[in-house]
Amino acid sequence: MKRKAVSLLLCLAFLVCLVPVSAARAEGFDMGTIRERYAILVNANDPTTALYGLQKNADERCSTGSTIKILTCMLAIESGRLDEVATVSEKAVNFNKKYNSLMGLEQGQTWTIRDLLYGLMLPSGNDAAIVIAEHLSGSTSAFAKLMNEKAAELGMLNSHFTTVHGKDDSGKNYSTARDMAVLTAWALQNDTFRQIVGTTTYTCSDTTGTVTISLQNTNRLLIDAQSDGTYEPISCLFPDAIGVKTGDTNLAGKCFVAAASRGGVTLIAVLLGGTLDDEDYLARSLDMRPKDKDPYNAQRFEDAISLFTYGFKQMTQFITVQDLIDKGMPVTFPAQVQNYAATDPNGGNITVSARLNPSQELQLMEPSMALINQDVTALAQTKIGTLVAPINTGDVVGTVDYVVGDSVLFSSNLYADRDVKEGVLSVEPTVEAGGTEASPATSLIGGASTLSGEPVKQSSLGRVLGTVALVVLIVALVAVIVFYVVVRVRREKRRKARAAARRKKRLQQERIARQRAMEQDRL
Repeated sequence: MKRKAVSLLLCLAFLVCLVPVSAARAEGFDMGTIRERYAILVNANDPTTALYGLQKNADERCSTGSTIKILTCMLAIESGRLDEVATVSEKAVNFNKKYNSLMGLEQGQTWTIRDLLYGLMLPSGNDAAIVIAEHLSGSTSAFAKLMNEKAAELGMLNSHFTTVHGKDDSGKNYSTARDMAVLTAWALQNDTFRQIVGTTTYTCSDTTGTVTISLQNTNRLLIDAQSDGTYEPISCLFPDAIGVKTGDTNLAGKCFVAAASRGGVTLIAVLLGGTLDDEDYLARSLDMRPKDKDPYNAQRFEDAISLFTYGFKQMTQFITVQDLIDKGMPVTFPAQVQNYAATDPNGGNITVSARLNPSQELQLMEPSMALINQDVTALAQTKIGTLVAPINTGDVVGTVDYVVGDSVLFSSNLYADRDVKEGVLSVEPTVEAGGTEASPATSLIGGASTLSGEPVKQSSLGRVLGTVALVVLIVALVAVIVFYVVVRVRREKRRKARAAARRKKRLQQERIARQRAMEQDRL
């Protein structure tokens, strides 16, 4: 009986193993919540490996829709012909305008390849894709051949492309979620590509300047969908999003290749085949009102956010300032003070200290932690100016930033740990050992600071000399004023004395004249 029970259990276990699992639970994240049929999350540094096992049917061939325009865009960028002018052909504008995403070109117009790339990637213009391909390769089929060659070069072994835009009902245009992750990781290494796919809105004109088109990105992680006045579309903004491309065809379903960066880490989420398994949507999609259709339009963006949020959280480590100090992060630094007193016991050398909060908690991504573990002493970047005595305990003498990569984790002022008295200029001769009289000292005690930066303290001697100069100037000004007043007073006294002498002389002359007149009258 016991043998029969064991045999039954083994058979049951074997049968369970035969049951396919389409959505595996990957380290705490249930991929069954991802509504797209094909999906994968990768680190851009390792695009062939599902991050934390987050994948679903990642190697099954499927239609990619317009997400293949990532490859079209990159081949155009690599051509180095972005400033060349292309003419819009009849084929480009007559290509299935119904249910077709377009830049809005007209036959005969001339546009630069650069502007056409924005029309290709933001509104997903199939007309722009055809113009680009025809200009760069002569035909769309010749350009598709280049696409397949590049895919093989990148190791996209399960991909094949027959169109330059991804709109295809034949099934001959296919890839996989993993291959699309490889393609996107390669594309994101190009600055021009990152700039284009990260742009929310773009306005461009044809080469004549007579036609202007305003373009808006279809990536709702970057820009909110606009309300039609009857309802507000679901907001899917994600602050760390940097691109990349949407897609939507009958064969591919709703697709999205997304990228987000945080703390030096770039993650790529590939979501293909959205709504293909939703019978209700497939039956009603053509007659749905925008309000009813929006949840289906938003789900690929919401699923990308779920993957990014989980991935970044798993890659985040929490650490306190005290943990960093325990690892050897410096909080004290040596500094040299100029003009220190001859009696200073340490020759003007002091220690300056940062005042940090040991309990402060930081959230750091794995690359940042790797840099810290590699050399924790490299975090501190000090800014200390030329220090001149006197220095008092607790004086702020500089600052320190604790930096990982391009990010400042935290900062602090730097404080002096002791007093440093100032030295003086010696003008009296000193007596050396043996009674020999030495020459008078002519320089301050202390040399130049070993740390760079602007002075944070004015020299005490400079302050004294400045004060003396000011006093001398005031005294000189007062002396000039006094001299001027004295001169004026003396000049006035001399003028009055001369006037009095003239008046006295005149009176004497008048008296003599009167006396002479009286004497003549008597005669």
